[in-house]
Amino acid sequence: MDPIIKWAIPVLPAADTTKSLHWWTEVCGFKETFRDATPPTYVGINRGDAYLHIAGMSDKELACKVGDQTMVRLAVKGIEALYAEYQQRGGKVHPNGPLQTKPWGTKEFGAIDPNGVCVTFQE
Repeated sequence: MDPIIKWAIPVLPAADTTKSLHWWTEVCGFKETFRDATPPTYVGINRGDAYLHIAGMSDKELACKVGDQTMVRLAVKGIEALYAEYQQRGGKVHPNGPLQTKPWGTKEFGAIDPNGVCVTFQE
């Protein structure tokens, strides 16, 4: 039998892990699943079947450079409801990322996490 890869868990960089964790949990509705310490330098979160890890970087300047070059796409069901919820929680939609149907067929919106990571929610 060939091996099967079951899922991926992206690890997102953070200059400030606590700030990133707050954004993902309070604004995006994820739940913390584990942490290495308080305050955390490495933490796991999930919402539904989406799992992410947030990794603090001691070099804050490098963390921001890496964050600015990192993207994650999250597949959702009920994109309109999530879009409304995200904004009600105080989330800011990226100026180029309002909810829209793309030429490739997905309906999506985009945001930037506190470390500069481009986050796209798509259905």
